Amino acid sequence: MNHSYLHTSKAQLLNQLVYFDEEKIYFIEHYFPHPSTERFDFEQLLTAYCKELERLVSNLDEELLHAQVLIGSQVKLRYLDDGFTESFSIVFPQQARPDAQIISFLSPIGKQLLLSRVGEIREIDVPSGTIQVSIEEIRFVNAGDFQSKIS
Repeated sequence: MNHSYLHTSKAQLLNQLVYFDEEKIYFIEHYFPHPSTERFDFEQLLTAYCKELERLVSNLDEELLHAQVLIGSQVKLRYLDDGFTESFSIVFPQQARPDAQIISFLSPIGKQLLLSRVGEIREIDVPSGTIQVSIEEIRFVNAGDFQSKIS
């Protein structure tokens, strides 16, 4: 077990918790300015995400860190219809580079993957319909550090 890696990862997850604790209302207003089902669903997802972060940082170990999709995780998916695999890194919106498979946790796929666990089969809504994917692997790669200013 790499204690330095765990220490850095824990610090990053704590930073995310502090950020959402202090900026949650502003963040939601910025990305979901009007009351809607999408906004309500996102608020519930963010609340669940923060609760999960609190649980993780209280007893963090490497196995738990790689057990579910977090902001900062790289996730490998297998598409069940053709067996194709693809990996995405899940990050804050201002870090997203979709052409490099670095997607925002606010993107349609990012929101649907957040908090998924290894081995889960998920139905992901995409513009062309619904696809089934298997969560093959999750690695927390410290890709989820954020810039405090929302752009």
